[in-house]
Amino acid sequence: MLLPDQASPTGGHGGDGVDDHCVSRYGLIEHFDPKRVPPQAENGISFLVEAVRGRHSVRVLFDVGLTGTVLEHNMRVLGVDPASIDHVVISHGHPDHFGGIHRFLDLAGRPIPVATHADAELPRYAVMGDGRTSSVYNAAFRFGEVERSGGVPVLTQDSLDLGCGVHTTGVIPRKVAFEAGAAPAFKPGDPGLYQVSPEGKLRRDEVMDEMGLVIDVRGQGLVVLTGCAHAGVVNTIEQARAVCGPKPVRAVMGGFHLGFPTTPAENVGLTAAAFAELEVATVMPMHCSGLRTHTLLSTDMSANYVQPAVGTVLRFGR
Repeated sequence: MLLPDQASPTGGHGGDGVDDHCVSRYGLIEHFDPKRVPPQAENGISFLVEAVRGRHSVRVLFDVGLTGTVLEHNMRVLGVDPASIDHVVISHGHPDHFGGIHRFLDLAGRPIPVATHADAELPRYAVMGDGRTSSVYNAAFRFGEVERSGGVPVLTQDSLDLGCGVHTTGVIPRKVAFEAGAAPAFKPGDPGLYQVSPEGKLRRDEVMDEMGLVIDVRGQGLVVLTGCAHAGVVNTIEQARAVCGPKPVRAVMGGFHLGFPTTPAENVGLTAAAFAELEVATVMPMHCSGLRTHTLLSTDMSANYVQPAVGTVLRFGR
């Protein structure tokens, strides 16, 4: 993507009439510079969060993409030292979010906490409509394997305070009616995603292990990150406010789960309306958000919409 840099809407929630963040791209000049190598994209997601408070700082990697190959390449291209990461958070146990974990831990070269839900390692299966299956497609995220790679699994359903205003959401209650939806009757063998429960029962994989990340930016509000938003992006925002208080929503970005064939088309408009009601200042749909979402938000919320691209850097606060 050869997108330009851009400034935030004047004033944002800062109230002083000064641009309080900017969006920096790996753009045209960088791509044309023979000394540089461009970043790579794949069907995955990974955020590097750096939060600073006074003389203290924390670096959190939220999800690690689909493959360690692309993660390693992009960290090198963007000048990120894996050993500088303080904490890894995995939003849920799907490969496009945990896939790079073993390569990352090898590059880091020291024990690093890996926070996620205890159910993220439970065996998962996929059955396609044409009869193909993918059996135990999350086997690489068994916590024993993570430990052998140098990770320290931190398993909790509650919010974790990672320092400098960065928190995991913990389990996300599913309260918003249109995001919950009506689940079809469970019939083993039908196309869909399945998970084996701790008791050994086969069940529909409703991704109850999902969590998000929230950064409480002083004087600005909350920056909310989602992996896939299987729990609903609006539900994720509400849980972020439950963790950090009912503050303005400075930004929401990540996968919004609105591009899946099983997600009702009307959910795109309902989500946009919820964003407007919550007065979300910056919206950056990514990953599984879908073309309809980009189309609607880039037109109806054009002053708030940021188009995603690999290597994009967003700065909030001073």
